Amino acid sequence: MRLFLFSLLISGAFATKYNVFDYLDTSDVVPVSDCPPLYYGKNCNVPYCYPESGLLKQRTRSKDIFFCDCVDSYSQSGEHCEQVDCHYGILSNSTLQCECPDNVWGAYCESTTLQLLSILGFLICCCMVVFLIPANKHATTATNNRTSTAPAPEIRIVERVVIQERSDAPPTYYDSAIDPANPPKYTV
Repeated sequence: MRLFLFSLLISGAFATKYNVFDYLDTSDVVPVSDCPPLYYGKNCNVPYCYPESGLLKQRTRSKDIFFCDCVDSYSQSGEHCEQVDCHYGILSNSTLQCECPDNVWGAYCESTTLQLLSILGFLICCCMVVFLIPANKHATTATNNRTSTAPAPEIRIVERVVIQERSDAPPTYYDSAIDPANPPKYTV
């Protein structure tokens, strides 16, 4: 996890932002008017948005205020969405897209093999914590309970089987203390 956060910190610290308008002739983009560069409209309040990066939107509360909403705010910025961040790559002069070196991919060269490996390592560590530590904890507790307590006394289970024959005759007593002629009376 620390390695992943460290790689994100490094990518943000050394990332280079490229201005797309440095590679384009902006005089051809917006028709000639009295408005400042890259603005147009009746009151010069409509900004020109770089077509591949930004969308022109109007504020909901005010009909006269327009702005560029960048499609990918992580890698695109600027008032006209003209700044592109090619994290680990460079901006191509001919295509105006990021070109990534080996072991780096993504539209803005934002993903590296190191980041992928650190994410996989983090997931493996999480799985180990979830599945292995609770199993070891229960096994250790059971082992500790057996060694730390005195053994339980042995409990003997005695079973008695009584076979009773079904008949309408009175029971026969074989004990000499009971007179078979006068069996004990039970009250319910």
